[in-house]
Amino acid sequence: MGVMCGVFAVSAESRTDAGELTLQGLRRLEYRGYDSWGFAVRGSDGPATITKDVGKISEADIAFPSSGEVISHSRWATHGGVTQANAHPHRVGRVTLVHNGICENYAALKQAFPGHEYVSETDTEVIARVIDHYLGQGMGPVAAIRQAVEQIEGRYAVVCFIDGQAGIYAARRGSPLIIGRNETETYIASDIPAFLTETNVVNYLDDDEMVHIVGGKAEYFNLTTGASVQKRDIAVQWQYEQAEKGDFAHFMIKEITEQKDTLKAAIDHTDTELNRAVNLLRECNGAYFIACGTAHKAAMVAEYFFAEVSRRKVNIVAASEMKYFQQFVNDRTAMIAVSQSGETADTLEELQKAQTKGAKILSLTNVVSSSMARMSDVHLPINAGPEQAVASTKAATAQMALLLLLAYAESGRTNEGRELLHTVAGNVNDMINPRYEEHIAEIAKSIVERENLFIIGRGALAPMAYEAAIKIQEVSYIHAQGFAAGELKHGPIALITDGVPVIVLGDDLETISNATELKARGAHLIGVSAQRDDIFDEWIRVPDCGTAQCIASIIPVQILSYHLAVLRGVDPDKPRNLAKSVTVK
Repeated sequence: MGVMCGVFAVSAESRTDAGELTLQGLRRLEYRGYDSWGFAVRGSDGPATITKDVGKISEADIAFPSSGEVISHSRWATHGGVTQANAHPHRVGRVTLVHNGICENYAALKQAFPGHEYVSETDTEVIARVIDHYLGQGMGPVAAIRQAVEQIEGRYAVVCFIDGQAGIYAARRGSPLIIGRNETETYIASDIPAFLTETNVVNYLDDDEMVHIVGGKAEYFNLTTGASVQKRDIAVQWQYEQAEKGDFAHFMIKEITEQKDTLKAAIDHTDTELNRAVNLLRECNGAYFIACGTAHKAAMVAEYFFAEVSRRKVNIVAASEMKYFQQFVNDRTAMIAVSQSGETADTLEELQKAQTKGAKILSLTNVVSSSMARMSDVHLPINAGPEQAVASTKAATAQMALLLLLAYAESGRTNEGRELLHTVAGNVNDMINPRYEEHIAEIAKSIVERENLFIIGRGALAPMAYEAAIKIQEVSYIHAQGFAAGELKHGPIALITDGVPVIVLGDDLETISNATELKARGAHLIGVSAQRDDIFDEWIRVPDCGTAQCIASIIPVQILSYHLAVLRGVDPDKPRNLAKSVTVK
């Protein structure tokens, strides 16, 4: 049924290689989904030719017919098995369609629109059936699509061909679609890197809007009213090279290395921009930071930042759990969303609820055009550039850097925060070098056969212990757990047996005391700290970065996670069962 996926389509007046173009673009979106793929290629006449299969699009070898119009899709299934039949595109009658999202009421729609024998388990095929039904009633394409999506409950992005109609149609609600344009070609994609080799001029399709593209022309409509919508051309700043691996073996290690630069870019905001965010926080009585996954761990660090730097208590809630606290949200509440993509479904839903209550929205995302950014009262981009690996690295540290700067700005010490973070960036530049990576790779070899691993830390390093566990789990498939160091003797220490690796974040006296308890029970201690303690069996040095210690400390664990994955023969860029932009719940 529903999917998180990559969608890419092109309508080109003067090209015959649209198939190859979409193949390359879809490969750049593989972080969004990679269990199956498909293409619908349309020639000068007749219905589109569909080619689809299971497996990674990066491994597909396809011979495309000459064509200037193609829609394509890479899938990450949440419901409906990974089969060729379930792969997109799906064809029903006159409609050939790809889809990102979930049609929650697909079963009811199947009953309401009979007359089609379904060949897949997907909700996507149901959407195509409903559109075809309205076309059969004599409606034009725009009216039929409007009427059909009105029936859909849930978040979606749909892109389709309609037989006998030139061009490509697309509509969205809650799942991103971005339009790239030049004089003779128009692209529709889930994310900008798909078409960045061809153009950096974009239009953003907003919720409850649709578009019809033919060659270099694009017409936009409001899905509710059918009225024409005018769009502004925007030139994005990302460069094609940022979305390519270059000489690196994987995107993950490339993006880890880029933190030398992205930390400085994250704090490249004027006082005016920061003060808008600070004023929003100061004008509100309560603040909720909401996020998912790694972004949630970055938000957890912010709780310590604001407590230490600006003496303010803030609330940190996983977005999927925020519904239990919505009763406390009102027009004096600040909602701070932290997200790489700015499209995370759980976070968006809670922001929308809060917005109806009059809450003010501040977002920190890596995509300035994202749904979160556009719905926010204030948006601060983290400026990390395209992040292709599913496991977030440079975006996570950029989020933390900007959150720390925001805490300093709220305390009236913006310049002090900038100086600290510039020093941290310099320290990270010194850290990330071949010898440092080789040392960590050797440590990875010593623990790669272990199936259980633990991480401990105190203060802001406790959330980094949780984040370290996520990194190790998702890319190497080693079972890893992070704990606040003082909590170990309240239960988890029962899991410590002879030789079990434990990563110790920090070298303060209390953490070392906790590590000593673990050592006494046979743990193999890997210290990640500014000072080496005799108790460590292995030691990874990190510079002393004061309040920003958590930012520097997570980087060697990112490198360790990467090398554990490589040693275990796992693709660190594309962990199984995971996709980067979680646009379904």
